[in-house]
Amino acid sequence: MLQEIWISRGSQFRVQRDFRWRCPDYECYIAAGSDIDLVADTVGDQVPSDGYNDGRAHITVVTLLHKRVFRPRALVANWHKPREKKSLEHMAHGRVLWLDVMTHEGERISIINIHQATARRPDLQRCVNTQIQAEMRRRRIMAGDLNAATSRTGYSISTKSYFEKVDNQFQEFIQRTGGSLIQSESHTRKDLMGGASLNDIKFATLDHIITCNFSNDDTAEMLAPKSTVHWVGACANDHALILCALDEQPLSCQDPWARDPGGRAGAIKAKKSILSKYHAFN
Repeated sequence: MLQEIWISRGSQFRVQRDFRWRCPDYECYIAAGSDIDLVADTVGDQVPSDGYNDGRAHITVVTLLHKRVFRPRALVANWHKPREKKSLEHMAHGRVLWLDVMTHEGERISIINIHQATARRPDLQRCVNTQIQAEMRRRRIMAGDLNAATSRTGYSISTKSYFEKVDNQFQEFIQRTGGSLIQSESHTRKDLMGGASLNDIKFATLDHIITCNFSNDDTAEMLAPKSTVHWVGACANDHALILCALDEQPLSCQDPWARDPGGRAGAIKAKKSILSKYHAFN
């Protein structure tokens, strides 16, 4: 899952084609934004000027599904009603990609890639959470930049009140949905404008993975208690890539060597990665 991909206006199909060419083992799905969110995520953030705020680029989320895990032609679900578009503002397009998918073993799963509203908009975050919470029947994997933290370091007292509000809302959402939060091993976001030295940089854990309805006999157990965090890509990337693995029972892969007596034994662990704030793609 990728969040905050910047693409030129009208280039969705070209970008989708490029992803499929670069990642031939994956099916690519894109939710292209129609609006630009000009509100900074946190105090001190600065909006770049390279086409971001002049209408030439749009914020987009991208989900890539491995062909050995999921069947092709996933259904892109309408996660909100048309009459709710106004209240959802810019979140209605290009910030949430909801896919209803089926594994090769016949298991139906909803996969939600989300780039949540800024922490300065707890009202809008709550509105999005309410829409997502409405459909909770099947198994679900929800992940992305949720702009709500499980931990923060280095932020000033003046920002505490509204940060606490969205962070508490996030915990309430997990409780209401019965979801299981996969904790990250370390902070996933750094405020690059926080200061001149490393000691002045603010850190937070804003990128999360939540699983829902995996609590029966086919429970998906983590291979490790936390997801791993990797700081990769350009130095300007303020979010890390996080990676976790789920048990192969609910997400069985089709192993081409499985029927070959000389092939390698055992199922391949299904993996899901999330890369946030990847601004460089064009």
